[in-house]
Amino acid sequence: MANTFNARRERVSRTRAVMLKRACVTLALAASTLMVVFTHAATARLDAPDAFAIKDAQIVVGAGKTIAKGTVVFRNGLITDVGESARIPGDARVIDGSGMTVYPGLIDGYTSLGLAAPAQPQTPAGGGRQAAIAAAAAGAQPSPEAHLGDPSLAAADQVKPGASFEDPRSVGVTSALSSPRQGIFAGQSALINLAGDDASKLVLRAPVALTVQFSAGGGFGGGYPGSLMGTVAYIRQSFYDAIHYRDEVERYNRIKRGVARPQHDKKLAALQPALKGELPVLFVANSDGDIRRALMIADEFKLKPIIEGALYGYRVADMLKAKNVPVILSLDFPKRSADLPDDEDESLRTLRQRAEVPRGAAKLAQAGVKFAFTSGSLRPQDFIANVQKAVENGLSKEDALRALTINAAEIFGASDQLGTIEVGKIANLVVASGDLLAKDTKVRYVFIDGTEIELKKPDAAPARGGGMGGRPGAPTGPAVDPSGAWSLVVQSPQGDINSQLTLTRDGEQITGTLGTPMGNVAIKSGRVTGNQLRLTATVDMGGESIDAIISGTIEGDSMRGTIVMGAMGSFEFTGTRPR
Repeated sequence: MANTFNARRERVSRTRAVMLKRACVTLALAASTLMVVFTHAATARLDAPDAFAIKDAQIVVGAGKTIAKGTVVFRNGLITDVGESARIPGDARVIDGSGMTVYPGLIDGYTSLGLAAPAQPQTPAGGGRQAAIAAAAAGAQPSPEAHLGDPSLAAADQVKPGASFEDPRSVGVTSALSSPRQGIFAGQSALINLAGDDASKLVLRAPVALTVQFSAGGGFGGGYPGSLMGTVAYIRQSFYDAIHYRDEVERYNRIKRGVARPQHDKKLAALQPALKGELPVLFVANSDGDIRRALMIADEFKLKPIIEGALYGYRVADMLKAKNVPVILSLDFPKRSADLPDDEDESLRTLRQRAEVPRGAAKLAQAGVKFAFTSGSLRPQDFIANVQKAVENGLSKEDALRALTINAAEIFGASDQLGTIEVGKIANLVVASGDLLAKDTKVRYVFIDGTEIELKKPDAAPARGGGMGGRPGAPTGPAVDPSGAWSLVVQSPQGDINSQLTLTRDGEQITGTLGTPMGNVAIKSGRVTGNQLRLTATVDMGGESIDAIISGTIEGDSMRGTIVMGAMGSFEFTGTRPR
């Protein structure tokens, strides 16, 4: 009996041992399988192609050179080969470019892309000049220092990736000059790529230029200086103060012992590279008068000027050429106001200006002025449409493409990085279905730093090219109802200003109030046509009555447009309405 029991126990033990061994083998096989899977996955990631080749495409190399059928190869963000017989690496991802055209990435010459708008608290309820002064004293409104700006402010320290990059990329814009916008001495701009996971990957070159803005007063809401001449005087005095500061610092560094040490002034120190000619000064100036003022200041202090805006720069094209001053030309062309009745005539001067401005680029090119383009407040689609309009008004396509690529790169000191498709340059590329400046051409691929960018589908353009670009276009559809309380952010050269707009609709007529830092004012007249809104209110600015003309485009509970304040100029705004 005992022997039988022991034999049975031995058989059970052997069976369990076999089962355990099989289980171990199974686990080992499973582990091996998992190891193979994970090792293969890791190897696949490591072997993912870091090289691209676009073959059999027309390649617009730039600077007037085109390859009818060729290949461009790029690896790790840099172009490694380009030509008719360029060798395609075995590990490259190949894109068939048959029937397509490859261009250098486009450059927008003056934006605030990647920069957050300055926070602006509301003025306390009650309004009035005293309330505004009290709010400023309490820090609830921008101080005079904010209106004057800070030349030490650097865009490179503030830019961040964001959704604002998506729309420009959809039309082929891969890089942009990004500049602070607050104050007369707004700060130092940076050239950025419109892609990257973090801020450190955005900046291509910084600083590029010191931004100086002319203003015909303290902006929407007042402030010092209160006139254009006051602004010019402040700019000149600031440079004279910077010269005095430089001399004091140099004197101290020569002597030191027995001499009082000058206090460090970061704003005056930031002006030194401009005075030495090491950092260009970008003057924001549209009228021929402001351009002349900018050039006079540049001559007085031996600065290296760049003119931004220059809508009427063609009137002084010979002067710009003689002084070899480059221009960042705005394509935000003037338009007929959307709410003007069809049978209402405009002045001959207005009609002449509207016809002349789109010819400005061609006139600058004829004079030999180097220029790039800026979109200003335009939607990216309208930006490209207005490049096409400049071509229709006499600008050659070659000059238009130069303005969008190599000219901008040269003006910003980045021609060794961008602007043409050449070996060693950054792989910022646009692949289009055909001629990029043809109206029906589609952007198929965009590469930034050699990485393919997922393209956002462009928004449908308004019927007359206005809409959400800050300039109203043609009214679309039935009249919208603008009634409600709108929160506005008005963008002045001295910073963003918060305001309230309360509206009531009666048919096409609109009534309500506009809240400003100086108090609430009544809407004198207003009307809505389609999704286009036009309002007029009289604002008291230091004892002077100025008509504020508000033109906006409404899309749902969002609004975008401009506020024209007579001689003080035009200010863009955005608005939202709570649901």
